[in-house]
Amino acid sequence: MTTLAAGAACVSIAPRPDDLRAGIYLGGFGSYRQRRSRAVHDDPQCRAIAISDGETTFVIAALDLVGASGPLFATIRAEAARITGMPTSNLLISCTHSHASPDMQGLWGGTTSAYETHVARQAASAIGEACRKLAPATAAAATTTLAGVVRNRRGWPETDDTLTALRFVTRTGAAIGTLVNYACHPTASGPTNTEISRDWCGITNDTIDAAIGGVTVYVNGAIGDANPVRDGGFDAVRVTGDAVAASAITALDSAVAIDGAITLHTERLELPINFEGLSTRVQGAVAKAGPALSVLSKTGGMRAASVALHAVGRSDLAQIVAAFDGISERRMLHDGGQSSLPTLCGYLRLGSDLEGFVAPGEVLTRLGLPLRASLGARHRLFLGLTHDTLGYFLPEDEWMIGRNNNYEESVSMGKRGGTLLAEALMRIAQCADAPTAKDEELA
Repeated sequence: MTTLAAGAACVSIAPRPDDLRAGIYLGGFGSYRQRRSRAVHDDPQCRAIAISDGETTFVIAALDLVGASGPLFATIRAEAARITGMPTSNLLISCTHSHASPDMQGLWGGTTSAYETHVARQAASAIGEACRKLAPATAAAATTTLAGVVRNRRGWPETDDTLTALRFVTRTGAAIGTLVNYACHPTASGPTNTEISRDWCGITNDTIDAAIGGVTVYVNGAIGDANPVRDGGFDAVRVTGDAVAASAITALDSAVAIDGAITLHTERLELPINFEGLSTRVQGAVAKAGPALSVLSKTGGMRAASVALHAVGRSDLAQIVAAFDGISERRMLHDGGQSSLPTLCGYLRLGSDLEGFVAPGEVLTRLGLPLRASLGARHRLFLGLTHDTLGYFLPEDEWMIGRNNNYEESVSMGKRGGTLLAEALMRIAQCADAPTAKDEELA
């Protein structure tokens, strides 16, 4: 029998009064600087659960953010690694993707550097606290189906209705933490809301906490085209959150003990930056301009350009420039006129009963379902928006066929992005027992 240990923590990452006065824009809906928030409905949080088998320790941390920039992810990883002594490859940092949360990507107006620093420190402290609380534990898992809560916004009949929950308690039965994994966009609060909120994920976490104790960590699944059936206000937030919580609690009533060694494999994935809507000549020019764009981003020039464009009524162009800014602030790779972004993806396993994939964005249902089905364990996780938040990953046969007005295509890494991710995940799973890549190789 493996000696498991677990620990969990929760901290607030809510904007402070000075942050709100300085300017906090919400992400996920609308155009540039359309939704400035001056009030907090419920505090966004960072919730973290640390899991160890005595040899391998890793952390799953979920932030109530629509997404995070590459530098913010890197800062959290570096600070958390310093606090815990853990390799950054063992830190699985996720965003719940609440569309009522501060825009930490800068795509909708952004926040301030002071607030970004605050979020990074708070998130790293939650990870550190979860690790400090590691204690001998037993684990139990449950998988169920929750239908009728989600619709496929691209018009397909498929949604991923699988809900998987993993609960940890001390050897005396005291609650430590629960991981819940389900696929549904946190958009129930609607596009007119300007109050900061965790959306329905907050209701789910709080309800499970109250019912069974410990700290609940919710991580979204393959949510690319999965929207809640009910949306448009905080009544809808409550309905969806209650439904997910009730399903998880009921499933955990009959959870089965699981045990075994931890396998965690993290790899770097290089995704070509493709702008299929641009001519070949323009794509080449963008690739060649990559280093210059990076300098301009680091000096604040591109952010200033976005603000100026918004001021003269060109919010559409402001958002495009903001997107280039987000790409440029990362360490792009350039080879033969082609630019690519390095990111991370991975695979995890606990004994023989639980497996999971780790994906750096919003995977569409028809890509996520076969990936989950390829796993052989009884309980299967699909941790989306983890390690990174790089937009949508689509099956190639869905590319530009008019579904949802091709919206997901317009916020993606290109036609091949989904295929490259799927191939990488399958490859990692097949060689998961090999040593994971070292941090210096992942950087």
